[in-house]
Amino acid sequence: MPIRLKLLVGCLCLTLVTLGLGVFTQNSQREAGNLATRIYDEALLSLSYLRSAQNSLLQIEMDDLQLRSGSRRTDGEAFLPAQTALSIALPDIMADLDVALERAMSSGGRRKIGEIRTGLQLLQQDFATLESDALRMRFSALDGEFDTAVEILAGDGYRFRREVGELIDASLRSAQAAMAAAVVLAVIISLVLARMIVPSLNRAVQVAESIARGRLDNDILPRGHDETAQLMRALSTMQRSIGEHIDRIRELMAEQADNYDSHIAIQNSRFEAALHNMTQGLCMFNGNERLVIFNRRFAEMFGGLQIGVSARQVLLDPEIQHLLAPGPDGSFTHELPDGRMIATSRQAIEGGGWLDTFEDVTDQYRAQAKLSHMALHDALTGLPNRVQFRDRLEVATRTAAGVANTSVLCLDLDGFKAVNDTLGHPTGDALLRAAAARLLSCVRQGDLVARVGGDEFSIIQLAGDPHLAAASLAQRIVDAFIEPFPIDGRPICVGVSVGIFVTAEMAEAGRAIDADSIIKNADVALYRAKSEGRGTFRFFEPDMDAGLEARRQLELDLRLAVENEEFALFYQPFVDVERQVVTGFEALLRWHHPQRGLVSPAEFIPVAEDCGLMASIGAWVLETACRQAAAWPSELAVSVNLSPVQFRDPGLADIVEAALARAGLASERLRVEVTESLLLQHSATVLATLERFRDQGIGISMDDFGTGYSSLGYLSRFPFDKIKIDQSFVRNLDDRENMAIIRAVIGLSRAMDLSVIAEGVETAAQRDILLREGCREMQGYFFSRPKPADELARMLLSIGCGTTEADVDMPREMAPSTPLLLADAAPRAEALIA
Repeated sequence: MPIRLKLLVGCLCLTLVTLGLGVFTQNSQREAGNLATRIYDEALLSLSYLRSAQNSLLQIEMDDLQLRSGSRRTDGEAFLPAQTALSIALPDIMADLDVALERAMSSGGRRKIGEIRTGLQLLQQDFATLESDALRMRFSALDGEFDTAVEILAGDGYRFRREVGELIDASLRSAQAAMAAAVVLAVIISLVLARMIVPSLNRAVQVAESIARGRLDNDILPRGHDETAQLMRALSTMQRSIGEHIDRIRELMAEQADNYDSHIAIQNSRFEAALHNMTQGLCMFNGNERLVIFNRRFAEMFGGLQIGVSARQVLLDPEIQHLLAPGPDGSFTHELPDGRMIATSRQAIEGGGWLDTFEDVTDQYRAQAKLSHMALHDALTGLPNRVQFRDRLEVATRTAAGVANTSVLCLDLDGFKAVNDTLGHPTGDALLRAAAARLLSCVRQGDLVARVGGDEFSIIQLAGDPHLAAASLAQRIVDAFIEPFPIDGRPICVGVSVGIFVTAEMAEAGRAIDADSIIKNADVALYRAKSEGRGTFRFFEPDMDAGLEARRQLELDLRLAVENEEFALFYQPFVDVERQVVTGFEALLRWHHPQRGLVSPAEFIPVAEDCGLMASIGAWVLETACRQAAAWPSELAVSVNLSPVQFRDPGLADIVEAALARAGLASERLRVEVTESLLLQHSATVLATLERFRDQGIGISMDDFGTGYSSLGYLSRFPFDKIKIDQSFVRNLDDRENMAIIRAVIGLSRAMDLSVIAEGVETAAQRDILLREGCREMQGYFFSRPKPADELARMLLSIGCGTTEADVDMPREMAPSTPLLLADAAPRAEALIA
């Protein structure tokens, strides 16, 4: 039977027992209520009405006595006669007696009440005839009768009450018995239900608790089809499922354990690989200061070790035992007796002990020291650099004694740039190192020699007489640089220019002493030395600063001139005296300064080359000359000077070719003039550019031949077409050496099948001598001053008429004896005018 049905049946039985007990109790209560109602309705009401009738009779008796005594009522009224009062009250008395008679519980009571009724009726009949004593006697008799009736009724009530008590006692006993029976039945029903339900539930609980404790071999035998059997079957299924899952989990755990062991082994191998391949040495000590871990690098740094030894025993050398001495966390660096630098880092371990790492930072320290040295020294020469020079200068001039005894020398190598560009940077570097060594040989101990830039050096000198000492040192340096430098088996000559500033002069002038001003003044003196011929030294003078400012202003004006197109080209003719032909013109650059007027090229060309403007100016000259020459007769050529700065551009040949194409000028009508300084740069770029010019049909002239490093090797290696004899030789033809040089150049050009032209011809005598020596092409003021392009026609006409610039500007005795009549001057002038 299902548990629900069992419980339902048990509950129904208990409900029936409770219902029976309730019915029994209800009946007992109903009987007690009926008895109580009867007592009230019969005993009490009957006795109450009887007393009411007795009291009414007694009142009549009392009123009669008062009347007879002559008393009056409290309200002042007189009492009624007894007969009248009795006749008035008798109906009420009789009504009360009727009720008492009706409610009387016993026959004795009813009989007695009937007798009282009869007596009252008789009293009413006889009342008028009775004397007062007889009347009192009759009232007393009736009163006695009333008392007797009351006693009878009271006795009846007592008797009935006793019956009710007995009935209640019996009901209580019955109720107790019924409750006892109900309890017994409920216990029996509960026991039956417990017997039917609890054992199987207890078994299920035991099985569940056993499964919860992990026992999965319980014998579960479900019986029947009730809920307990279903629960037992579910527990059996759960036990079997849990067992299967536990078996699967154990299999997985075993498999995972195998994998974990493998993973741990791999991790351990990786950990060991990482540990032993660290660049830092590592060791770990426990709370007892015993070694528990160390890596290979640590063993390499400090020797063979064993696990378990104390920290004091790890490093046997007493000079380095402090590395492992217990101490606070942190990082610090130690220098070992063998010179190694060891960086140590310590970290405490929770629970006691610590971890140390050691890194050999010797190389880093050396690299840092090298970097610190490089920060203050020139990498090429090993000399102090600009930073250290400035720091030392500030230190030297902090005290009054230092200011009084300090002098600064700024040096610049003359001709170094040409050597560096010509022979290459390796040769230039070697030359700088040799120059640095030679400078060091010139100074005294305590003097500072620094390389502050390219080919610039500076010296700080301390001496009691700074002017004398600085002049002596500068002279020694200038003399030392006269001797060539043997570089890569070849002698290389460079000079040196020196600028000197004595700091005492600044103090005497009351000016603040600062390194920038000192260096600036020495640079100004150096600039003066270079501008006055190089290979010398100069002390700073206050007016030099004005000259430097003028140069700066010139540079600013030059930049504005490029932007504002303040340049112009003037042309001076090339004259073939023998054939009396103008063969072409040389384009000469002129600068029309807004305030200064025409500025000499000798003044602004070096500045333009130094400040990087020469490339743009040169390109403008080339473009303008080609464009203007394109309008001339086709037999007239134009010659353009190219600066060595322009040859630094590998695309110079392309620039020239593009200018010719834009102007529509044939390349054969263009000649380029280069100076001998360019030939020192016999680099592949220069040679390739000149070869490109030759391939394009452009003529190449060597300008100012004989003034510099003239060499026959230059003429053989470079594709020149013409040599120009410098005007310095032409100007002094009466000098035998100059005349010898001119003859040699003419003979050399004739031998090498090169044209030759003499520039700077200003007199007829110079013309005649040169013509007699075999130089037939000339250029100079004798023929014409440089003229702008729009005056070339008039210049040709004046030459054609036999008038020369010399006729106008020279004394008569210097005028040509025979006028130069150029047959082609007029036609060419007409062509230009057209």
